[in-house]
Amino acid sequence: MIIRHLARTFAVVLGTATVVPLGLATTAAAAQPASAQPTTSAQPTSDAPYEGEVIASSSLNARNAPTAASSRMDTLSNGVIVDLQCKVYGPSVAGNDLWYKLADGTWVTARYVANIGAAPHFCGDGEEYQGDVIAQSSLNVRSGPSTANATVSSAPSGHRLPLVCKVDSQNVDGNPRWYQLTGGGGGQWVSARYVANVGAAPPYC
Repeated sequence: MIIRHLARTFAVVLGTATVVPLGLATTAAAAQPASAQPTTSAQPTSDAPYEGEVIASSSLNARNAPTAASSRMDTLSNGVIVDLQCKVYGPSVAGNDLWYKLADGTWVTARYVANIGAAPHFCGDGEEYQGDVIAQSSLNVRSGPSTANATVSSAPSGHRLPLVCKVDSQNVDGNPRWYQLTGGGGGQWVSARYVANVGAAPPYC
C-alpha cells in the first residue's frame, strides 16, 4: 500500500461520475467461453496520478474486489492519503455507487474518500468489448462482482453484452472473473463463467 500523509491544507473535492445506460444487443455469433487465467488484476504501481484522503469516522476497509462481499486486505486509518488509479461502479455504500482502485490493486468505496484535486477516471482502456450469454436460461446482472450483491436485471441466453473490464472476485463454478458492463446506476456486473467472449477479452479494471 502506497500511503503518504499530506498537509491538511489541500482542498478536498468529492468526485462525480456520469452514468451510462446499459445496452444489450441480440446479435448472435460464434464465440469461445471465457476461461480462467493467472490473476493479474492487483499489480502494484507507484505512478497513480490521483490522490484521496480517507474520511471514515475510524477506518476504511481495503478489499480485493469492488464489493463489501469480498475479502478485506487492509485497513486504512482516517486521514490517511491514498493513491488512486481509477474507479468503477459497484454496490452503493451510503448512497455512493463508486469504488476506487488503489495503487496496490485493492479497492475502497468512494463514499469515504475525499478527492484531492481531480477524481480518477473510469477503469478500462476506453474500448468496448463484447460477450454472449451462454447461461442455460438467463444470466443475473448484479450491482457488484459477487452473488451476494443485488440482482439489478437479467440477460437472456444468447444476448450480446457490452463489456468494459474485469476483476477477480467470487469464484463461480471454477471461474473467478467478473465483467463490468457498459452502464452504471449501482453497477452492472456478470460472472464471466456464463459469458463467451466475442473477440478479445476485456482488460482488468
